[in-house]
Amino acid sequence: PRGIVGIAASQPGERTPAGARTGDAAPSGTLIVGQGIEVKGEIDSCRILVVEGQVEAALKAETLEVLKGGVFRGSAEVERAEIAGTVDGTLIVTGELAIAPTGRVCGTIRYGRITIHSGGEIAGDIDAGGALPTQQMAPAVRTEMAS
Repeated sequence: PRGIVGIAASQPGERTPAGARTGDAAPSGTLIVGQGIEVKGEIDSCRILVVEGQVEAALKAETLEVLKGGVFRGSAEVERAEIAGTVDGTLIVTGELAIAPTGRVCGTIRYGRITIHSGGEIAGDIDAGGALPTQQMAPAVRTEMAS
């Protein structure tokens, strides 16, 4: 059965999403897709997307957080991304892309800065710069990195 989208409460010892404190409401403009929840479509007017479940979408936001066990498929254009789960598709990060030891990013990836922790994986068409190249620019080198 499918659940509803809403604010998911953190359990003791779990990471608290996007600057929220345990017991406090999530910051304004935050959408949390909890475990067992599946969302498909376009996500607008969202500052922070936190994925604990599964999301298949087109996203423009300030921050994308995919927590361990979470899956994001589709396209995302964000200022900052923290990946501890799986991202498959197009990910454009104008600022910092951080991939945790449990994180896996595959597809077309553009970033301003990157941190890949030991065990984190990234594969696909990867380029620094934070934007997709225009058709006149040479294509980025295809890179694959194993853990």
